[in-house]
Amino acid sequence: MDRQSPLLQCLVFDISRCKHVKAGLKESETRYLAILEDQTELIARSLPNGTVTFVNEAFCRFFGLKRQQLIGHHYKPIVFQEDRERVVNLVNSISLENPVITFENRVIACQKVRWAQWITRGIFDEQGNLVELQSVGRDITDSKQAQEALSESEQKFRAIFNQTIQFIGLLEPSGIVLEVNQTALDFAGITREEVVGKLFWEAKWWTISPETQLQLRTAIAAAANGEFIRYEVDIWGRDCQAIAIDFSLRPILDRTGRVTLIICEGRDISQWQAALRERHKAEEALRSSQDFLQKVANTVPHILYLFDLLQGTSIYLNQQSLTVLGYSPEEICQADRQWLMNCFHPDDRHLCYDLLSRFANLRDNEVLSTEYRFRHKNGEWRWLNTREVVFARDASGTPTQILGSIEDISTRKQAEAVLRQQATGERLITQVTQQIRQSLNLEEVLNTTVNSIRECLRSDCVAIYQLTADGSGYFAAESLADGYPQKLKQTILAFCIKGDFSDYYQRLPTILHNIQQCDLSADFELLQLHQVKAAMVVPILNGQHLWGLVITYQCAIPRYWQPFEVNLLQQLASQVAIAIHQSVLYQQLQDANEELQRLVTLDGLTQIANRRRFNEYLESEWHRLKREKMPLSLILFDVDFFKLYNDSYGHLAGDNCLQKIASALLSTVKRPADLVARYGGEEFSVILPNTETKGAIHLAQAILQAVRDLAIPHAQSSVSDHVTVSLGVVSTVPNCEMSPQYLINAADKALYTAKQQGRDRVRSVCCSPVECF
Repeated sequence: MDRQSPLLQCLVFDISRCKHVKAGLKESETRYLAILEDQTELIARSLPNGTVTFVNEAFCRFFGLKRQQLIGHHYKPIVFQEDRERVVNLVNSISLENPVITFENRVIACQKVRWAQWITRGIFDEQGNLVELQSVGRDITDSKQAQEALSESEQKFRAIFNQTIQFIGLLEPSGIVLEVNQTALDFAGITREEVVGKLFWEAKWWTISPETQLQLRTAIAAAANGEFIRYEVDIWGRDCQAIAIDFSLRPILDRTGRVTLIICEGRDISQWQAALRERHKAEEALRSSQDFLQKVANTVPHILYLFDLLQGTSIYLNQQSLTVLGYSPEEICQADRQWLMNCFHPDDRHLCYDLLSRFANLRDNEVLSTEYRFRHKNGEWRWLNTREVVFARDASGTPTQILGSIEDISTRKQAEAVLRQQATGERLITQVTQQIRQSLNLEEVLNTTVNSIRECLRSDCVAIYQLTADGSGYFAAESLADGYPQKLKQTILAFCIKGDFSDYYQRLPTILHNIQQCDLSADFELLQLHQVKAAMVVPILNGQHLWGLVITYQCAIPRYWQPFEVNLLQQLASQVAIAIHQSVLYQQLQDANEELQRLVTLDGLTQIANRRRFNEYLESEWHRLKREKMPLSLILFDVDFFKLYNDSYGHLAGDNCLQKIASALLSTVKRPADLVARYGGEEFSVILPNTETKGAIHLAQAILQAVRDLAIPHAQSSVSDHVTVSLGVVSTVPNCEMSPQYLINAADKALYTAKQQGRDRVRSVCCSPVECF
């Protein structure tokens, strides 16, 4: 070959198999990572020095951190400080002989201390060197808290078991003692070791006599067969002192009905027996003085009685009980405690509870005076005044019997009630008058009026009935007592309306003390339907116009309306008439202001909210949701290539296009709290209070489709033959580190992203204090 001719040699290798292997390896790695990401367990990989090299999505969610905050960093910062040294030592203990360890520790997850359980495996190379740590964890916080709660519950039970004043023990059916509380041990001055694990009847308490031990053995045998045993017995106490107790054995059965445990209980009743003996002595003394008391009792006009606090019943009454209350002394003395309590008015029934405490601090000869209501035998409530003194005490000085006298003060109470009603009526007139001057809200005034009248007159129903131009009417306000129909659905009762209204135009009321004694004929069935027994109707005149009626009903029984009550109703009707006149003027002004406000905040072209209304609403919702710590979402969107649309079809067509989009927007956004606004030019916005990202994106996609469905031709568009929109979505929970402008900027950023990525689409961004700054 000529030396001047170059020589080129080439070697060609077939690397197809290598390429296939690499592709397979990459595909396998992709599947492996996908499996790890789908796991709910917390999966992490790290180097032997503790540097994290991989975490799955569940790991990030649990700790509230991003991958870049974990990968490349040591795992110690996420371990609770007090557990770090122990965790590091455990991880460092991994070796070829001990390649897998399992442990539990506290971690810092989402700024909270939680518990996690880990299985960590060491990966070694061919030389036996540790090259990687693989950890799988799970959240065990709930399990740990449950264990702590169980431990705390057991401690509480043990404290209650040992501190109760009852003697309590647990026995096997054979009589072997399993447990006994400290109270029982202290009672006899013995230790737990002397009792637990031994036969119950051989313990010190029962060694008072062989008969007592035999009785207990027989009782345990019966309890082991499922019987409940209870009896009184003397046992040894501290210093070998015989003490009487109330003793019981209660069998505990399993699901098959077999007795598995016997609970024994004892209560020291020695003091109770002593008190019982003292009571018998007092009763003997009482019998010796009864003759004298009877002579005194027959000479007084009031009820005299002797009440036993321990029994909760009267043991003596004079004959005046029949005159004052309609009950004979025998009826009251022989009645049970519940019957006596039911005779007290519900509002005064608290006087029957814990009688001992009421008289515990009462000195001898000190008089306790009490006023209350008591039901007469005929069903009427009578006001009584009771004057009581301690008649007998037990050995410790605690009152056991009360001597008292009862005076009927119903007449005085009725007179006081009338005076109070008159004073309340005068205050009510002043109060309603002041409110009418302060409030221009007619509904508020009417509701306050009916509630105040019913409370003052103590009537069953008070209503204000407004007449309409055609002669019909409706209830504008009503106040109903409990048990009365919640809504008056019928038209006004016929007895309230006069044929020519002449009486009402002269401000004359309709007063019915007893409906059954009035000539109402055809209306009687309607009255019975509403259970009306008495009524009073007063006209409301607005100038010369009969505006309506004030009506008060009495349903339980007929009622004689007092002149001051009629006068009260008439005066309040006059004040209501003033309120009506003021309200009409105020409503006219309100309507004018609302229309003006609507025009100021409305976009003239699209008839939706304008930029000013958008700014006001966003500001107010931002501060409200910041207080409530609830989410706020914002959607910003504009029409794609709208300038080309205007250039091609003209500005009139462009305006028509924006109007159609606004109409479609209103049809899509339906929640009352959501605000649709024209942000400027071809830009629109939607403010979504209490809405998270998922919901906002869903609505944005619905808006996108709604505009597509309009099918407005747009030949100059680069993305579609029809008009389309690009939408930016952002959501956040307002806080002090952000402002509404941050939300707008973030939504604008999302809108810009949607345009960059091809328009006719929805894009969202995260809005957080870090990113906004």
